[in-house]
Amino acid sequence: MSQKGSIGSHSGSANGSMGKGDSAGKMSAKDLYEQRKKYSNSNVIMHETSQYHVQHLATFIMDKSEAIVTVEDAVRKLKQLNSKEKIWAQEMLLQVNDKSIRLLDCGTQEELEDFLLPTVQHCQTVLNQMRYPSILLLVCQDSEQHKPDIHFFNCDEVEAEMVHEDIESALADHKFGKKIRPQTLKVNQEKIKQRQSILPPPQGPAPIPFHDESRSFRKNNQNRVVPLSQPEYDRRSSSQDYDESRAALAQKIEKETQILNCTLDDIELFVAKLQKAAEAFRQLNQRKKGKKNKK
Repeated sequence: MSQKGSIGSHSGSANGSMGKGDSAGKMSAKDLYEQRKKYSNSNVIMHETSQYHVQHLATFIMDKSEAIVTVEDAVRKLKQLNSKEKIWAQEMLLQVNDKSIRLLDCGTQEELEDFLLPTVQHCQTVLNQMRYPSILLLVCQDSEQHKPDIHFFNCDEVEAEMVHEDIESALADHKFGKKIRPQTLKVNQEKIKQRQSILPPPQGPAPIPFHDESRSFRKNNQNRVVPLSQPEYDRRSSSQDYDESRAALAQKIEKETQILNCTLDDIELFVAKLQKAAEAFRQLNQRKKGKKNKK
């Protein structure tokens, strides 16, 4: 059996909602940048094997009992889960070669699934229809499956259209003996290089004009940084010898505050993704152990 079953099928039950961790404040803008750079570097093309960083969103069995008969039904189901924030996104690598589509764990490189090309019945994109704007879907069924599965992946580092074109060219070459994929890979490789060349550098807050950072800013209840009130600023800056005028300094602090708040937003979103991925991985392991126990 080519499909290893590490990607669980969702029946529509709740998987939980997004949470925020206490560790968000510990991750610097530089760490966040390095993480994004790492994911960007996961998108590579070598010879006839391409690799893309994706997020597995859900897998449904195409079954009348689940009210999922067509691709449109499955997309509608995914939208319902998305609207209720019941999607757990699992980070992984999607590899395409001349024989199969493989899913690998980002950290260990362990193979999660291996879809042989003859088992791939359909591939398409779902664009700008929910908070995941660039989705790739695969409909797969091997000889041991009574009903096909439909898998959804969010393409967060490269466009879903790029991965779709790659898979379609691999399917065409395998089915009809054509050689259109090398050109597709060449085009995709150029797109990846262009994307990596414009990856923005980390944008952390500029140096704060106070030596003691803990006394320069305070946090409100939403963990947002706010500038000191005018009386506090007057008391703490009266002994400092600044070249800048008070108005210019206040403007600088306000600008730095905005930058820091944006950075905190990015960090919170990223940590939430990590938490959701960890929970999804835990649930998948439980399903896997359950299958082994049944055997």
